[in-house]
Amino acid sequence: MKPYLYSLSLVLISILLVILIPLFISTLDQTLTAPLIPENNPQVLSVQKINIPPMSKNKPFPQILARAILIKDLSTDTILYQKDISLPLPPASITKVMTALVASEYFKPNSPLTIKTSINIPGSNVGLKQGETLSFRSLLYGMLLPSGNDAAFAIAENYPGGAVGFVSAMNKKAAELNLQNTHFDNPAGFDNPNHYSSAKDLAKITQEALKSPQLARIFATKQTDIVSLDKKYEHRLYNLNKLLSQIPGVMGIKTGKTEAAKENLITLVERDGHKVLYVLLGSDDRFGETTLIIDWAYSNFEWTGT
Repeated sequence: MKPYLYSLSLVLISILLVILIPLFISTLDQTLTAPLIPENNPQVLSVQKINIPPMSKNKPFPQILARAILIKDLSTDTILYQKDISLPLPPASITKVMTALVASEYFKPNSPLTIKTSINIPGSNVGLKQGETLSFRSLLYGMLLPSGNDAAFAIAENYPGGAVGFVSAMNKKAAELNLQNTHFDNPAGFDNPNHYSSAKDLAKITQEALKSPQLARIFATKQTDIVSLDKKYEHRLYNLNKLLSQIPGVMGIKTGKTEAAKENLITLVERDGHKVLYVLLGSDDRFGETTLIIDWAYSNFEWTGT
């Protein structure tokens, strides 16, 4: 009888082992893998997108006489072409991109700003009237489309500390962005030995400004009207960037021109989902030369996708 019981016990133990071992292994596997693959984790369930820099076809670069050139693929932050991008140069009215960036961090779109002494500022202007009150958004359009110096100084005069305080804030922002070859003396871009920037630094400022949907929309606007808050004054504005109407995919940015700076232009272009930033400083023909480098970039580089 004892051998029989002994054999029966072995059989029962074997059956239990057959049942329990797979359960144990399954539980252990789930315990080990659960921390590695969380349920419904989008990083696991979706395919991770990898941006690949565009490939060059080695086409010859066009003859461009501008002092500094920078072409950058924004999706991969890859410089596609560069010439003296760290050279400090007069930025002219491209300065107003930084003016817009700094002001947008303080004022709200509907903040009322009253025109003070900026009506006396020379150069390109909106035609603002002393005592006129407009929204901050309206003054942004006035500064960025027709490059109104009066609008730039009106924004600065309404900032804490006035124009002096505003320029100080511009230089503080330049330090925050780690701009190595930039210093501002005024909010409009007038020539001054202490007012300079580089193609590399201006590209950084522009990329930072483009993070603002409001500024990106204004940069790309061809024309609009702005009206004082009391409806007494109305100003029709046209964008000085001719390429907005001439070149497919141009999303604007900013023009600049002074005697010392010559002709400057920053241009954003998007084609087939690929955004490329073009910075041209010290040109004798900013629109013509920018057109050439846009054509070169999109014919020379091939985007392979993800």
